[in-house]
Amino acid sequence: MLPMRRLCLALVAVACVASTIVAQKTEGGGDDSSEAPALRILNKKHVTEELKAAVKKGLKRLTELQDANGAFTKGGGQNVAIAVTSMAGLALVASGSTPDKGPYAPQVRKTMEYLLSCQDRNTGYITGSSDGSRIHGHGYATLFMAQILGSLTNKDERAKLEKATQEAVKCIEKGQTKFGGWGYVPDDLTWDEGSTTVCCIQALRAASDAGLNVNMKTIQNAIKYMYDIAEKATFTYEGNDYTGYTFRYSLSSGWNSRSYALCAAGIATLNGIGVYSEGATWKEHDIGKVYKGGLLWLRYQFDDFMGRRKSGQGSLDVSHFYYAHFYACQAMWNAPDEAYFDEYFPKLRDLLIDEQKRNPAGNGGWPSQSYGEGYTTGYALMILQVPYQLLPLYAK
Repeated sequence: MLPMRRLCLALVAVACVASTIVAQKTEGGGDDSSEAPALRILNKKHVTEELKAAVKKGLKRLTELQDANGAFTKGGGQNVAIAVTSMAGLALVASGSTPDKGPYAPQVRKTMEYLLSCQDRNTGYITGSSDGSRIHGHGYATLFMAQILGSLTNKDERAKLEKATQEAVKCIEKGQTKFGGWGYVPDDLTWDEGSTTVCCIQALRAASDAGLNVNMKTIQNAIKYMYDIAEKATFTYEGNDYTGYTFRYSLSSGWNSRSYALCAAGIATLNGIGVYSEGATWKEHDIGKVYKGGLLWLRYQFDDFMGRRKSGQGSLDVSHFYYAHFYACQAMWNAPDEAYFDEYFPKLRDLLIDEQKRNPAGNGGWPSQSYGEGYTTGYALMILQVPYQLLPLYAK
């Protein structure tokens, strides 16, 4: 059920090759990434001309937000530079560029170099003296490095990045709490919560897929954690009653807000662990039941969440709208029934494109929020490029 180690090496290799081919094509101003032959059938329902235009403008704007040192903080977010920079870098890689190939190769390379410069050589922790993204940033940075590892053509560079990524993995493993989740910093094992756990699990999954060593005990503890924080949730949709699952904020606090954002993060965490179907089990845990119920809850709460967003509601999960849909989009993409993504993505795609058009700045990005323009633009681009499947994270 949980083939974590080297789970998708062949798949990742294919994705990296596709990325390189696309980068070579786009470098000369030829076909864009969404027209790669292997992807046309898979994404033709969802990649419209309007989406491609929005992505192109968004990517251009994103490159304008990168500082000379490689961080994407010209539009704000200096206090969470590691997380914002990692997400921006992933958005560029999702378009088909690598550190060596593609129109955004210089920016991807600078992102890599910046994150490597922020890693503590003793602990493997990727952070800064005043960076507030903490384990969120470390997890995103580890994910970014693992996603580009197979695309580096220079053996010495690859060896350096592999070593740094492996040290980052060890840092994550040491930071797992007794509950099985993760807190905000790797040396505080007294606190856990869902948004930190998903960052760590996705990083570990990407590292394992790239051929690095991941401790299976860490993954097993995380499975139990996800089972322990899951709670049944009854709800009504279009006159019908359903029973699904949501996820508590943490085992430390026990608080459950029935948050769309945290449920999306929970389902993405289960995908990262290796759970993609209803029948999945581990020891005494019917984890597949939790997966199915959580996916169902996300599906039927989507319209409510979007409605609260459009009405300007300021609840916690609405205020993390881009974050929530970064994970919800992956959850729907990986759902066993394609109807989930088919129902979900067009509505979100059109809303994001509309928000880009209505941005008062008119610069191709998405309106800046509390963590800056790199945060909103990076997340929006990551969501819109899911059907491209050029990032190993999105490969089916």
